[in-house]
Amino acid sequence: MKRIILLITFLLPAYLYAGSVTLLEKTRPLLNGVQVFVLDPAYEKNPGRFFDEVKKQGGNTVFFRVFHNSSDRYHFLKNSECATGVYFQTDEACVVDDLLPVMIEEAHKRGIKLYAWMATRTLSFLKTPLLMEKTFADGQGTGEGYGASIFMSAVRRKLVRLFEDLAAYDIDGILFQDDFIMRHREGASLSALHAYYMDTGLMLTSGDLFGCLEKENRTKVPGGCNETYIPWAYWKAQKMADFFRELRQAVLVRNPSVRFAANIYYETPADSMKGISWYSQSVDMLLDAGFDYLAVMSYHDQIAREMKLDYEGAKEYVNGMLQNLVSNVDEKERILMKLQRVSWADKSGVDRGELEGICRLIDSYGSISKAIVPVNRSSEISGGCFR
Repeated sequence: MKRIILLITFLLPAYLYAGSVTLLEKTRPLLNGVQVFVLDPAYEKNPGRFFDEVKKQGGNTVFFRVFHNSSDRYHFLKNSECATGVYFQTDEACVVDDLLPVMIEEAHKRGIKLYAWMATRTLSFLKTPLLMEKTFADGQGTGEGYGASIFMSAVRRKLVRLFEDLAAYDIDGILFQDDFIMRHREGASLSALHAYYMDTGLMLTSGDLFGCLEKENRTKVPGGCNETYIPWAYWKAQKMADFFRELRQAVLVRNPSVRFAANIYYETPADSMKGISWYSQSVDMLLDAGFDYLAVMSYHDQIAREMKLDYEGAKEYVNGMLQNLVSNVDEKERILMKLQRVSWADKSGVDRGELEGICRLIDSYGSISKAIVPVNRSSEISGGCFR
């Protein structure tokens, strides 16, 4: 009898935890969000005023940057001993400023959700020669990759501990920076090649992947070999999804109420093979791995510039993305369409009428979440988007 009681006592917390996660997954609220790159110094003495103004304009969620890379501007601080680090307490990185608890407190006082926007593979303090992933060069050999290698245990341990420390705070969610990808030529490190060999029995070379001139190149990358590149690309996407599961589990053990949003490149919902090939991203894999929201970078100005479209053409492209997403995502609230407020090309403001036109298009699909990017002061919120 004692053994039975002990077994029940041991299993009950796990059962309750699993039940609570299941319940949470069934109730994902609609988000009207703003993404903060660098909070305006005007709010330094009274950050609560920012949340008051966001709420007044219809926002219910703030995505706040909690990492600092060497090229980033600081929140408030003009000088810091940290060239790179984070805005929460941890032993894993330089603490620029323990700003996160203040932001959480001020947001929650006003009923606003606070998502910590966090980087992974391109954290400056992780991008050391020893930890970087490698890329297949055009000819022989390899080059330096885009970010730290997820195939190295030191990188994985560092990120897991960082996310555990982040989860110690009463955050509502975590937005994964758009660096949680692997670019199309990445995966040439010995660690990655060995992992692929162990899973498939194949040892790949640059020629195996990129040395083909096939009439029908289904890979969507230059020189891609259908028979070798496509399985490898799907394998990389699955490895990224598996690593997210590891991070997610570490967070939920510490804070079971946290939700997760993945930054998604605009090509991913428009063309699934492009998403897999260029970014190791798949809508289906990300949903299966446990992301609550797909934060789609539906930046119409960027789309227009890169694809040489006018505004109406870019709007139609966004409409196609929405059609694909709605057909693949059961709960429309989980689709978080990110709206571009500033041109990435020249930093000028995007035409307000264009921005609100994209908002109206999104609203025509019903209950789909939205976020305006970037918003560093409340006057930058386009009022028509949250009404």
